[in-house]
Amino acid sequence: MRRIRVLRRLLKKMRDAKKIDKHIYHSLYMLAKGNQFKNKRVLIETIHEMKSVKSKEKALAEQAVARKGRAKARLERKAAKEAKKAADSAAEASS
Repeated sequence: MRRIRVLRRLLKKMRDAKKIDKHIYHSLYMLAKGNQFKNKRVLIETIHEMKSVKSKEKALAEQAVARKGRAKARLERKAAKEAKKAADSAAEASS
């Protein structure tokens, strides 16, 4: 019982300090309730792992958004270039 209280107290403290968000808090709280953590050190290691995974996923998502934006801009430039080329060839044919 003491260990569970220690783990819950640590989770609450980290959530209040904005070191973990409510989603990570809830999943870790349920794991602590299910006796998954032997001690506080193991819980802290798990928190660091989860935070690093989340930050990597966020970075990859940002990169994907940037990549899609560049691809969209490239397609727009290509379409504009083709439209201009078609307009120039139509103007030359009518003259």
